[in-house]
Amino acid sequence: MKTKLLFASLLCTTVNAYASCGSSFCAVNTQWDTQGLVNDEGLRIDLRYSYAKADTPRVGSSKVAKPLPTDPALLGAEVENMRTINRTLNMNFDYAVNHQWNVAVGLPLLMRDHAHQIGDPSLTIVEQKSFSALGDLRVVGNYKLDSDHHAGSGMRFGLKLPTGKTDLEMVPGTPLESSLQPGSGSTDLILGAYHHEDVANSPWGWFVSGQIQTAMQTREDYRPGNDAALDAGMHYEDSPTLTGLIQLNAQFKGRDGGLNANPHSGGRSLNLSPGVSFAAAPRTRVYGFVQLPLYQYANPDPAGGPYGQLTARWSFSVGVSQIF
Repeated sequence: MKTKLLFASLLCTTVNAYASCGSSFCAVNTQWDTQGLVNDEGLRIDLRYSYAKADTPRVGSSKVAKPLPTDPALLGAEVENMRTINRTLNMNFDYAVNHQWNVAVGLPLLMRDHAHQIGDPSLTIVEQKSFSALGDLRVVGNYKLDSDHHAGSGMRFGLKLPTGKTDLEMVPGTPLESSLQPGSGSTDLILGAYHHEDVANSPWGWFVSGQIQTAMQTREDYRPGNDAALDAGMHYEDSPTLTGLIQLNAQFKGRDGGLNANPHSGGRSLNLSPGVSFAAAPRTRVYGFVQLPLYQYANPDPAGGPYGQLTARWSFSVGVSQIF
């Protein structure tokens, strides 16, 4: 049971980084009951730190050279040729009401460092912003269908609420891009489903999971693109305290909309995520994994420009979970 607990927390996590300014679109979920792998009642708390550095420009599926701010065609425009470093501390509280229902609340602390240049043939202008701020709150319920310790299915549904700030500014004083703000300003609907199964008389187990997120209510003329995530993974219980993990995470992110959206935003990716979990105490687990992109596609500028989005070459997460 303890091994499956951490296995589930890892399988519910994806960290995909691509956007017009390299922000991370993370389909993060540590509501372990949504994978049908935890049957304990009570409170579970998970703290996870994630890191991704987006500094590689990409148009479509191809890497491209970093644009030069001295290009006359970029006069006065933001030139995404530097970096966006995303560090996130996710705090997740999961309460099992009974063997079928549980409710999870998640709140991220975002620590972001972004810098780009302004196109000017005669002068190099750098705009930069570093901040630490709380992001948007998520409240997700999970309902198990016929499920036991070895196999089962379920559904999850919830909301992302507009609790994060949306008015931060760059230095020296221009608005920070909407996709880089701590909050999106939107209320989003979250829907998902899953199936899990252990292999009989074997230390192996597997799962499949899907989730969609779409904005229902927006403000400030910005609508984040629809987000869909498909995950599949396996685990191997090497011992009562050590579990090996591997998963595939596919994510599809639509273009942002509205006057305050960047037209070359969104894309799709397929990532391989190996990891490991370790029982540090009877009710405490520590874990970590690395995520490597197998395929990345960054939506190009609809106007056909040669400059793309900043993408991350890898990311990692480490965390600790505790049952009370």
